[in-house]
Amino acid sequence: MFTNEKPIKQVINELLDAYKLAGKMDELKISNNWAEIVGMVIAKNTSKIQLKGNTLYIYVESAPLKNELTFHRSVILQKINTFFNKEIVKEIHIR
Repeated sequence: MFTNEKPIKQVINELLDAYKLAGKMDELKISNNWAEIVGMVIAKNTSKIQLKGNTLYIYVESAPLKNELTFHRSVILQKINTFFNKEIVKEIHIR
C-alpha cells in the first residue's frame, strides 16, 4: 500500500493553492450564493461582484443602493464570512 496517501479534498486544495485558484473559487462561491447571502433585492441590483485577495468589490448602478450598502458594509461582511464559516472577505468596496 502507498505510504503517501492523502484525502482527495486535501489534494484538490493543494492544487488550488499551487495554481493560485483558491481566490477564484471563493469568488465563485460568493457569486453563486449572492442572493441567499444578501437577499433578492440587493442581488438583482448588483451588476458585478469581484474578489481580489480578501477585498470584495460590489458594483451597483443605483446611487441610493450604493449609499445604503456603504452604510451596511460590516453587516454584509459578517453575512459572507458566517455563510462560509471562514473569513473569506476582510474588506468591502462598493462601486
